[in-house]
Amino acid sequence: MSDQQDKGAIANDGWPVLAAAGLTTILLSFMSPVLGAFGLGLLLWLAHLLRNPDRAIIVAQDCVIAPIDGVVMAVTADVFPGQELDAEPDDAMRITIRNRLTDVQIALSPVTGHITENALYPGLFNSWGDSDDSWRQARDINERREICFRDERGRIVTLVQLATRTARQLVCRHNEGKFLRAGDPLGMARMGGVYDLYVPQASRCDLRAGQNVIAGETVIARLAARKGKGSA
Repeated sequence: MSDQQDKGAIANDGWPVLAAAGLTTILLSFMSPVLGAFGLGLLLWLAHLLRNPDRAIIVAQDCVIAPIDGVVMAVTADVFPGQELDAEPDDAMRITIRNRLTDVQIALSPVTGHITENALYPGLFNSWGDSDDSWRQARDINERREICFRDERGRIVTLVQLATRTARQLVCRHNEGKFLRAGDPLGMARMGGVYDLYVPQASRCDLRAGQNVIAGETVIARLAARKGKGSA
């Protein structure tokens, strides 16, 4: 996958979905003009959701920007992934964002830094439901991809793509060591995934559950100047 993706064009990781929709539209057209028109409408809708939008990316020191369009489900104390056994209960702050099927699907890098880990953990594709208990269960058993960033000050920010009933392909093709700037295309949870963003507990976050965020344009958190917990 090329790192360069033109603004306003279909995102690289969106082409497989769009190609499948295009083939379906052709088949429906042979069956019925009405079905063909429906397929064409679906194709145009998907093209809108799968594009790399032209955003006014916030580039500011210590800012963590929204990696995805969606609605904030929760902001809570947690621990960084992979540190559950040896970390303090408030080691990290977790911001959970639900990317809806009506939102643009491309994910952007939340910070400027190097990827230190990009690992896929197979699992199920259960529904997330509407309660804390169902969210906790889905987080434990659903498929996930953990993408860990280290910025120039050694601070760690971890983004986790989480599968849902509709998001069954968690895509991020960047290898460990890859340098990304905040707002660079990162990947996609095809389609409508949930994203957990972990930042050091000392970070400041003014978001509340129910708020809408825009990838690249909403500040999710402001990192403390010092290296926080989890930044081994």
